Amino acid sequence: MEAYWEGMKAIAPELVLTAFALLALVQDLVTKGRNSRNVGYLTLVGLGVTALTLLGQESRAEAAFGMVEVDAFGRFIKMFTLASLAVVCFFVMSDRRERKHGIGEYYFLLLGAAVGIFFMVSTNNLLLLVLGLELLSLASYALAGFHKGSKASAEAALKYVIFGGLSAGVMIFGISLLYGLTGTIDISEMARLSGDGTPTGLAHQLGQSPIPVAVAVTMVLAGFAYKVSAVPFHFWTPDVYQGAPTPVTTFLAVASKAAGFGALLRFLGVLFVRGDAQQLVADYGTQVGLLIAVLAAVTMTVGNVSAIGQNSLKRLLAFSSVAHAGYLLMGLATMDEAGFTAAMYYMAAYYFMNLGAFGVVLYFEGVTGNDDIESLRGLGRKAPLISIAMVAFLVSLTGLPPTIGYYGKFLLFTACIDGGLTWLAVVAGLNSAISLFYYFRIAKNLFLKEAPEGPAPAAQPMLTGLMTAFGVATVIFGIYVAPISDWVRSSLDLLG
Repeated sequence: MEAYWEGMKAIAPELVLTAFALLALVQDLVTKGRNSRNVGYLTLVGLGVTALTLLGQESRAEAAFGMVEVDAFGRFIKMFTLASLAVVCFFVMSDRRERKHGIGEYYFLLLGAAVGIFFMVSTNNLLLLVLGLELLSLASYALAGFHKGSKASAEAALKYVIFGGLSAGVMIFGISLLYGLTGTIDISEMARLSGDGTPTGLAHQLGQSPIPVAVAVTMVLAGFAYKVSAVPFHFWTPDVYQGAPTPVTTFLAVASKAAGFGALLRFLGVLFVRGDAQQLVADYGTQVGLLIAVLAAVTMTVGNVSAIGQNSLKRLLAFSSVAHAGYLLMGLATMDEAGFTAAMYYMAAYYFMNLGAFGVVLYFEGVTGNDDIESLRGLGRKAPLISIAMVAFLVSLTGLPPTIGYYGKFLLFTACIDGGLTWLAVVAGLNSAISLFYYFRIAKNLFLKEAPEGPAPAAQPMLTGLMTAFGVATVIFGIYVAPISDWVRSSLDLLG
């Protein structure tokens, strides 16, 4: 019984999130949707209580219930998930195009998605990983189609469901193959030596024939590639990002993508990179890294080239998100601690600059009624503060100093060069130059084109203040990199 309660304490953050999700649902039902803003406030309180619970946790040597790892790595991803969801909730309450009543389900679904994220990024058990992924996906499908009367939203949800179902099937089939080859669904057990030092699990199978392992690992990677919008599994991204409500798009672009990368980092790190992995398995990991390097190069190139011709801000940022998935994959391709550190730092950088960019999109959607880039003409002079913040986000997304995005790319490029992937760093540099064109097309419309006649946009002080703070943080953390850098290094305990 004592062991049971210890396990319950280990999953206290997940239990708190679940409790607040149910409270949000009940509150919305009791008030019959008349006080949806109050449900939003309850959700923010729930996120805060969960964050405090997380901060009070200590890492455990053994997994809770044999499945949930309580470590610094999982805590890192979870804290950024909570911070992302807090901003998304604020976006929902600030969205001028959204109804203020009858949308309480928004918050229930967001909290449900967070529970899925928490489990998928903190387990070495592939079954629990899939369950967490599916919980996240089901909530995301519903959020993407939240505007039932909108054809674009319905189309977004349908495409998301089709691609999600296909990728989940492929991933689960790959996991079943790994189970059949190794006799376990725990990735740490797959990679370890037996008690007498003889090759077991994945190493034994690699010694017999690497082909079944290659098929299984490729199928699992395909499932992850869908979640992080990597080519060729990215086709859902532009349509879903454009058709979904902007706060939902923000959630998919930041929290959901970070969760996918967090789970992928754990899968690759524990299976191929960690110190207790068998040498044959670690050597095979370098070949997997080469596959990921090719995937990274193709993903960033397709994303950047596709973004050039977009007129919709949300579609442009969707293809930008695809390109940044390629940059993040650079760190994973090295299959070493330096690359993983760079990838985690870039995830933190991506949080600031992408949340900020979508916040500005939300602001100008409320002003112009659409997300067309041409509709921004001259608005930089009418709303200077938030427009300057947008330029800071664009500079950071491009990877120029003195922003957090610059230092993140510097770490990625350095890790690739040190890891023998200089060609990938060159491809990434060329892609960054391409991105400069379409990012600064937005800045050009804001500041270098004449505005149509009309009054200045109505003030949105809360949203403007938050985006300005994000803009300042984007620059400050690009100059003073120690806080996030130190946090990232201390969070790589999954590598042992």
